[in-house]
Amino acid sequence: MTGWRDSRLTGLCAAVETWTIAQWCREVGGDRHDFQRKVAASDIKPTGIADGRAKGADLYRVRDLVKVAIGGDHEAEKLRKTREEADRLALQNARARGELVEIAAVKRLGEKVMAAVRNRLLNMPLTDEEKDQCLRELLSLSEMDWSRNP
Repeated sequence: MTGWRDSRLTGLCAAVETWTIAQWCREVGGDRHDFQRKVAASDIKPTGIADGRAKGADLYRVRDLVKVAIGGDHEAEKLRKTREEADRLALQNARARGELVEIAAVKRLGEKVMAAVRNRLLNMPLTDEEKDQCLRELLSLSEMDWSRNP
């Protein structure tokens, strides 16, 4: 059967396939501004511009709005997971090549070096005051946080 009823039904389905953010929030509930931020942060693009009451507002496919509402896009989540795995693998490879060292190991080595310097300093032919001054300066170096970038 063709005619008025079929065209009206087709038009209704076409209208339901795309909604503005305001229409979505009215139907589903929730804060329009929060949902608008979620849509902006996602990778969905508007499919057109509304006319009528919401003239000028972007239209989005309902399935895209559902993706945003339930927590995002499956492909984007897979991409995030893949990037995390790549980062983890890159760190493992750098560690295996000896490009990374543990901070604790560097601190232990620094303590050994400072102890050797201290012993050498104490055995030098300096006055006790000069030795004390040098040891105080060395002590101030050990109090610095060397794990941070300068």
